[in-house]
Amino acid sequence: MSNLKAIKDPNFLKELSLSELTNLAEEIRSFLIENIKKTGGHLASNLGVVELTIALHYVFNSPLDSIIFDVSHQSYTHKILTGRINDFPTLRKAQGLSGYASYHESVHDKWESGHAGTSLSALFGYLKANQLKGKKDEVIAVVGDASITNGTNMEALNLLASEKDLKGIIVINDNKMSISKSVGAFSKVLTNLRGSPFLGKLKAFFKKITPAFIYRFFGRLKRAFKALLQRQNIFEEMGYVYIGPFDGNNLKELIGAFKAAKKLNKSVVIHTITQKGKGYSPAESDLKGVYHGVEPSVIGTSSKENNKISFSEAISVIIEKLTEKEDIFVVMPAMLMGTKFLAYQKKYPRRIIDVGIAEEHAAVMSASLALNGVNVFLPLYSTFSQRAYDQILNDIARPNLKVIIGIDRAGFVGEDGSTHQGLYDVSMFLSMPNVSVTMPKDMKEAAGLLKYAFSKNQPFVIRYPRTNTELITLDEITPLAPSWELLRKGKKGIIISYGPILLEIEKLLIANNFDFSLCNARYIRPLDEKLLKELLKEHQLLIVYEETHASGSLYQFILAFAMENGFKNHIIALNAYNKIINHGTIEDNRKAAALSMADLKRVIEEDEIR
Repeated sequence: MSNLKAIKDPNFLKELSLSELTNLAEEIRSFLIENIKKTGGHLASNLGVVELTIALHYVFNSPLDSIIFDVSHQSYTHKILTGRINDFPTLRKAQGLSGYASYHESVHDKWESGHAGTSLSALFGYLKANQLKGKKDEVIAVVGDASITNGTNMEALNLLASEKDLKGIIVINDNKMSISKSVGAFSKVLTNLRGSPFLGKLKAFFKKITPAFIYRFFGRLKRAFKALLQRQNIFEEMGYVYIGPFDGNNLKELIGAFKAAKKLNKSVVIHTITQKGKGYSPAESDLKGVYHGVEPSVIGTSSKENNKISFSEAISVIIEKLTEKEDIFVVMPAMLMGTKFLAYQKKYPRRIIDVGIAEEHAAVMSASLALNGVNVFLPLYSTFSQRAYDQILNDIARPNLKVIIGIDRAGFVGEDGSTHQGLYDVSMFLSMPNVSVTMPKDMKEAAGLLKYAFSKNQPFVIRYPRTNTELITLDEITPLAPSWELLRKGKKGIIISYGPILLEIEKLLIANNFDFSLCNARYIRPLDEKLLKELLKEHQLLIVYEETHASGSLYQFILAFAMENGFKNHIIALNAYNKIINHGTIEDNRKAAALSMADLKRVIEEDEIR
């Protein structure tokens, strides 16, 4: 195959020889490396599953057979084989190719998710639907990057094992990693199933020097002896047929395994061992997750601003500083790299634990630590915090426990798209009792908020966006108690907002000579009722700008406060209410939500005319 751009669907694979399939894999891998250098995207995770994906499409008949990718960030080869290679220059751009599976893109994308742990429940649903409709098509779930350990997958694994009249095919893409190195006992189970590296090398050596028929005979003898002495593995004990482990980058082995699974009449687990980042040496040796998902600058030229760091790193630096005097313990759900806590882990290895892809467990564990007098910091991506709603509500907020929750990627997230937008956490947390909800405009404010949070005994949320902030020296940190800040005074109205977007709003007001006040509502809850009353008396027009879903937002709390206190001001809401915001740059996201500075300018000018 020499013209990747001519691929329309996977049917052509069935006409190719093994050597041609191997060449195709190398062409796709080279294409991915070159293209992701330009666009950014999930690099290492996709390089590891090239052969695996080719073998799946070679043996099975998509879209009649359903191939479900857990998280689906590793579906780039799948996209190429289903005719989307010409769209790859638009990967993760506005109106372009999604970085995940997408129902709108292709009939071959059978499950759309950006969150780990959903594939086996989806597989079960597809199997049950096929049963109800009398269909005999195969359903295959590809579970990788440690997603098998997620609680939802475990629940589905448990249920499917009890359904003897359903047959699902579960492919474990075992690369010893989640984003960074896998943690927990289940990763050790997979390690045991793989066998020791020494024995693997010994096996390869004897395979080279021993005649094939003798090697095969002793292989069968070894397996029989092993079966007599070794306990069954966890999958077999649950009732699954377990086959493997196989070399997940060896097409011949994979095709043989998938064909064997196709012939079975009961659910099967196929264990494949892949090399994450295969074909790109920096990604192959990466144990920290640097190359899991990358911006173009990571594998091209750096564009880091002088004296600026990401908010994620700023929060980590602040927590590191506070740990010098406070007895802080960090509970981390598989996001050491993303939340920039690797340096903290190195400095305070006994003050942090990575619990894996387990947000619900992380929240309950944090509550338990708090009950025992430990100061807990629980950093969660906004989109993943949603998964722990019940545990945060019932186990942290309801009993009013002191857990400090960092909400990373709050607001618009840009290229990661609709499944990862941080637009819903404000509504979520404001629906819970006892929780203070904040968002700083810069690193200095973040330090003050966190200092205050650890001085109190209640749940506290600090939100921070996927953007940079000015790096400051943390000599003395002054606690920042519940309060708002008037950044600018004007006569024709006031804009109330929070977070670093305030800096852009201030520039807009100055550039256009708008005679408007600007208020920093850094405490979304509690309201600064004293200042809010003054603002309602001084300004007939209030514009509440929020990069969030509006239901249960600051706007609604201000509106309720105004009504309860007899004010009849004109209060305008600018937010992303009831909008699904897809991938693109953060500025693209703002435009899609009608929250760009041009949109704010238009609202101000229209009101001035009125």
